[in-house]
This record gives sequence, C-alpha cells and structure tokens, in this order.
Amino acid sequence: MQDYEDELKQILNKVTTCEKYFGEFATPNKIQIEKSKLPIIYLDFIGEEPVSSFELKLEFSLYIAHVAFSSNKKTRGKNQSEVTDLLIKINKEIYKSCVLDSQPITLKGSKKILDNKVDNSYITIFQKNLEFIIPKQNQGEEIE
Repeated sequence: MQDYEDELKQILNKVTTCEKYFGEFATPNKIQIEKSKLPIIYLDFIGEEPVSSFELKLEFSLYIAHVAFSSNKKTRGKNQSEVTDLLIKINKEIYKSCVLDSQPITLKGSKKILDNKVDNSYITIFQKNLEFIIPKQNQGEEIE
C-alpha cells in the first residue's frame, strides 16, 4: 500500500508541497509549519476496507494548511483565499485520476478544521478526504 501512498503524494506535489502527516495538528497551540513550504498539503492514510475478494478501498485525508504571519485582515483574507484556490486545484488535479493500477479517485468534501491564532500567526487548515479502489492481488501476491 505504500506504493499507492507514494504515488498519490507525487500527484499532489504537482499542486503544491505535499508531505506525509505525522500528527502535526494534534496539539493546536504547538503547530510548527515551515514558512518556505506554504501552502502545504499533508497526506494521511486513514485505512483500508475490503470491497470484494479481489479489491480494497484505500482512504486518505488531506490536510491543506496555510499560515498568515500578520494580524492584518487583508493578509489573512488573502491566505484563506489561497487555501480555497488550492482546494480547487487539488480537485482538478486528482479528479478521475488513477493511482498506479487503481480505479479513479473519488473525492469527498472538504471542511475547515482549524482557523486559529497560534503564537504570532493565524493558521487555517482544511481537511479533504478521498478514496480509491485497488486490486487486492498484484500478480498473484497479496498487497501488503
């Protein structure tokens, strides 16, 4: 399954920087995001579910984050606008795309999960879910 995650990450890197999610938002007051990578997408593998004897559904969450380092409302508004524009770009890039030998990606909705002041910055984070179905067997071998 790691190959599918790696390939999905490469597809998303065409839109903006994409990295694997390691719980960066678990403690909202201690979020650290490198300025040079903004806006950024974090990719999180949620799980797999058998669809049939021959197929698995893989589910992922994307965390789309941007930070304004100013209390100026125009600057903050511009950053939030960049996040919503990024959501549209993500949709266009991955809509009906396939990851390796998967069926086309199914996009789920997105929702704002954080819009908060942390230290001297204002962080906006959207979560977007997606899923796709892969063959359960690859050349006669189980996919790990």
